[in-house]
Amino acid sequence: MTRVSRKGRTPEARAFRAERVLDAGMALATRGGYDAVQMREVARIAEVALSTLYRYYPSKDALLAAAIQLQLDELRKDIAQRPPRQRTPEGRAAEVLHRAFRAMQYNRGWAHAALSAFHIPKPLGERHEEAAPLAETPPPTSLAELMGRAAWGPEHRITTAEYRALHMLEALWSSSVIGWLNDQITPEYFEERMKFAARRLLAPEPETGR
Repeated sequence: MTRVSRKGRTPEARAFRAERVLDAGMALATRGGYDAVQMREVARIAEVALSTLYRYYPSKDALLAAAIQLQLDELRKDIAQRPPRQRTPEGRAAEVLHRAFRAMQYNRGWAHAALSAFHIPKPLGERHEEAAPLAETPPPTSLAELMGRAAWGPEHRITTAEYRALHMLEALWSSSVIGWLNDQITPEYFEERMKFAARRLLAPEPETGR
């Protein structure tokens, strides 16, 4: 029996509508970056009412955050299908960062929109907006989580210190993508920076003699 939500739509129908909305937002970002993503235009392309769009995504930043989760999910699948082959945890973590960056290189407009959504400070006093997604989704995935799973495997219990190091790498990755977008660093330097930082932050400390 087909399940129908209280609003008269099956979960499958809501998921399909969510896919159209996020595809529309990403298409606009591809054309012109962050400023090109206008909610009215997203609603028009996705063929949903503007009021409905705002009910689920109260701002374009909320919409872009949902689209970023889709991209992270694609990266997670890629890692599962093609696990990093480096011999060390820091090498495997760096490869995750490289793959994430290469996805940005393929679509500079999307990279501009995604990084702008997270790194433009909100007006003072404005609170974080909670989006009610159109389709049920698993808990948010982060780049730090993907690095940790690739580095040490899914069975490894990541320590507080390891999480801090992973979050530092994630922050460096974001700032480096912005540097690349601003033509301040080359892709080659970007990858060397990630390798260097991963070695410094994740390599095990050498044992000291007694």
